[in-house]
Amino acid sequence: MYGTILLTGKMSSTSSNTDSKMNSLILELERIGAVKFGEFTLKSGLTSPVYFDLRILVSFPKLLEEVAALLLEKVTRRDCVLCGVPYTALPIATLMSVKADLGMVVRRKEAKSYGTKKMVEGVWTEGQNCVIVEDVVTTGGSVIETANLLRKLGLTVTECIVLLDREQGAVDNLTKAGISVITLISVSKVLEVLLGAGRISSSTVEAVNSFVLNNQTQGLGADTSSVIKTRFETRLDTMKNAEKKQESTESDLNLVSTRLMEIMLRKRTNLCVAVDLTSAQDILELVEKIGSSVAVVKLHADIVNDWTEQTEVELKKLADKFGFLLFEDRKLADIGNTVRLQALKFSSWAQLVTVHALPGPGVLQAVRDLQKSGPAGLGVLLVAEMSSAGNLISSSYTQETVNLGEKNKNVVVGFIAQSRVSQDNDLIQLTPGVHLSQDGDETDQRYVSPADAVLKRGADLIIVGRGITGAEDPAEEAERYKKAGWNAYLERTGQV
Repeated sequence: MYGTILLTGKMSSTSSNTDSKMNSLILELERIGAVKFGEFTLKSGLTSPVYFDLRILVSFPKLLEEVAALLLEKVTRRDCVLCGVPYTALPIATLMSVKADLGMVVRRKEAKSYGTKKMVEGVWTEGQNCVIVEDVVTTGGSVIETANLLRKLGLTVTECIVLLDREQGAVDNLTKAGISVITLISVSKVLEVLLGAGRISSSTVEAVNSFVLNNQTQGLGADTSSVIKTRFETRLDTMKNAEKKQESTESDLNLVSTRLMEIMLRKRTNLCVAVDLTSAQDILELVEKIGSSVAVVKLHADIVNDWTEQTEVELKKLADKFGFLLFEDRKLADIGNTVRLQALKFSSWAQLVTVHALPGPGVLQAVRDLQKSGPAGLGVLLVAEMSSAGNLISSSYTQETVNLGEKNKNVVVGFIAQSRVSQDNDLIQLTPGVHLSQDGDETDQRYVSPADAVLKRGADLIIVGRGITGAEDPAEEAERYKKAGWNAYLERTGQV
């Protein structure tokens, strides 16, 4: 489990030759640029303060050989074959194989369309042990995927040798999948050594610590063969396969949809908090408290009295720190050109925006055009139903809104709705007006419980406002709603 290091500015001394080798290796990895600090966009869409680019090891043969030798010391058995997870670990595993005269098998990313069409190349015996070699682990998902394939082909997989553990949950995930993990270095060790050597500052250490602690992935890497996959996991698998084949169609989901799904699965939360406050400082202080519990933070920037560009900068920092999306609840409803100009005001910091379908397809085209030329991706949430009493949205209008959304999934993420208005599994439903203990307020707001919103009304995400923002302890209350909403989602998808 990840442990935050003490910011003493000094590296723990040790006479151990092994520790000395590890320290030297870390310093050398940083020197060649295999360890970088700054702002890096990960595949998940998150902005990370640290990036490990171990692919460049192939350009430094002596260092690559040293890494292979150090990893080989961790292999205690000689009755096995090795398998490097493609692609970065392949040259490392190859050197290990040559040095120890151990057989090796090669796993393909996808089967060839000709010849034997094998997914795994090499020679092995039924039941033979295979030690997996990996460069970096975050969730452990690639290792588990490799292990499952090898096991299907008759190999026994119980062990994985890893160069670097990002300490975000992979070890727990792999252990649950029946794979013990032997790690050469960890991210906390990297921070300790580089801080002690004066290569990084204490503020950099704090930034990395915060990112790792707030982006844990326990559960994501587990073998899902015995668990009913959520439609999000299924959709993400489909998208990854299409990406491998370089397929793209006009109906593909936009990147915001993908990122939202990944955040929900990684953080195990379907909570969206409506932070409808009028002070920028109050907003920032509240978001800091609830950030670890949420998938989305919903805002009304136009009601904030002291909103500035710095407010946007600070919100983006918090979104990156805790891993959530920012949602501007602007409810756009005008001709395309006006919508485009309105959206330009917040597209630099928001990833989601509400839109009324009343103007027709032009309003979506305006946002789609902005995706191509604007500074950031923007996904639309169409308002199909509302939680306010006496609203004028009719069933026919709701159906037309749904039809519009289903035809424009490359810009539409989903719907704001009180019921399951669409059966299209690509589109996400957000249900507002969720409260654990009230039925409504003194005006026109009607409330529903998290369980009812998810189980009875089909919500994928629950939108909670004053139940959290008005609580004495917003952080504690956000955790309550997070657990209530996610447990209901697990129940609905048959995972509990």
